[in-house]
Amino acid sequence: MAEDQQLKTGKTSNPFTATLVPVADSKPLGTPVGKDFAGDFARLKLTVIRPVFETVGNTLKERGHEFNISEEPGGKISIHIVPAGVSKSGRPYTWFPTLSFFGAPFTKTVGLHGINARRNSEGGSGQRGDYKLAQVNREIVEKELMKFVGEIANWK
Repeated sequence: MAEDQQLKTGKTSNPFTATLVPVADSKPLGTPVGKDFAGDFARLKLTVIRPVFETVGNTLKERGHEFNISEEPGGKISIHIVPAGVSKSGRPYTWFPTLSFFGAPFTKTVGLHGINARRNSEGGSGQRGDYKLAQVNREIVEKELMKFVGEIANWK
């Protein structure tokens, strides 16, 4: 009977005062669609960003470049590109041109950051844009990645 009352009212009786009090855990479980930014961003990385990185990366590989995709748990996803004719010679992939997408939960946006210059050189690094989660699709990722690839085409 007490369980029926709790289900109907979202309250339970206080055995000491015989009054109804709110149930401590009466909030609905789970989060509404669109309210779980981290989960939505993780799905975006898996279904949109990574597949575009792989497709473009494989095209670059066919043209003699090397690429690597790295991902931080719950964080950014990056593609690192070693241009054809440039020796990797033991350097980490982060030393080479890198384009990253990262989630910003506070603003619920997806940021874009690029490093396209040689280390210890001027310019070519920094914030490249912010998008609302719903704006990020295959076309946007491909457009930004191809623009980035164009900028590093003469990187030697």
